Amino acid sequence: MKNVNIVDNVLVDALSRNFEYLRISVTDRCNYRCSYCMPSDIFNKDYNYIAHDKILSYEEIISICSILKKVGLKKIRITGGEPLLRKNIDKLIMNLKTQTKIDHISMTTNGSLLTDEKLSNLKSSGLDSITLSLDTLDTNKINKINGAKKQFDIQAVLKGIEKYFNKVKTNTVVIRGVNDNEVLDIIKIMKDMKSEIRFIEFMDVGESNDWNLEKVVPSRDLLRKINQEYNLSKIETDKSSTSKKWSIENSKASIGFISSITEPFCNECNRARLSVDGKLFTCLFANKGYNLKEILRSNTSEEKILEYFINIWRHRSDKYSEIRFVEKNDLPKVEMSYIGG
Repeated sequence: MKNVNIVDNVLVDALSRNFEYLRISVTDRCNYRCSYCMPSDIFNKDYNYIAHDKILSYEEIISICSILKKVGLKKIRITGGEPLLRKNIDKLIMNLKTQTKIDHISMTTNGSLLTDEKLSNLKSSGLDSITLSLDTLDTNKINKINGAKKQFDIQAVLKGIEKYFNKVKTNTVVIRGVNDNEVLDIIKIMKDMKSEIRFIEFMDVGESNDWNLEKVVPSRDLLRKINQEYNLSKIETDKSSTSKKWSIENSKASIGFISSITEPFCNECNRARLSVDGKLFTCLFANKGYNLKEILRSNTSEEKILEYFINIWRHRSDKYSEIRFVEKNDLPKVEMSYIGG
């Protein structure tokens, strides 16, 4: 393999960003209809989901991860859709862990299917951590925000995650006029747990979530609000981290802010995304992917697949969040449920 951007055995892109992290969407289906991801007026009973024979098999996912480990893959996140809807997901995790020896495997889930038995199985399979999407505690808002008819027992799920994984991590997409008044309530129920409570600025992912700037609550405003109730101290984080973190005085919890709109972090992005049907995307806001499944199913050698990926990454120059208000891009972006947020 000639003329590739490999420095100290690490693959780097056109902007000198390492490749270390792969987010894998294992299904485009979900039992929720969150307004910022899969709004119900579009993802309804008539929506055409990807046929089963078109999605990556577990064996294909493992093959891709094994190949990409050769150029620096260290961390995998299992996403969707709702990943727990994919049958035998614990078997995928177990085989990924044993066959690829990847350092860290995590999962993002809405938590509605997380029974104690499921948590135990996921831990036993080798899953290292779970991130819970938690956008509201208000039973009167549940249907509006995620389309669910009722809320599951959030406290039981949080305690279950803490029990099996030692730490709870949550993601809350904050939307002005929808759930921005619940930030302190979410902190209150988690501040006595070993937890990382992350608040995410509402992002313009895909074409169907009715995004506009007026709905974005800047992280700095949330920080100011939280700091009026709690004494916070800045935590130094790894440069590849998407969140800026703060510890809470006399608490086991920390606060994180993911600020793609007001404080873009494109410069340090080390992530690639693999869609449910096997396309590789180099940015969450991308409008095209590269078909790994096609070349994998054509009996292409591992070396050729690796060369194909290296060529993609070495030419990667995505920095959408840094230029969203500077350069107009009319090409349609892929949906979050397809490539896994």
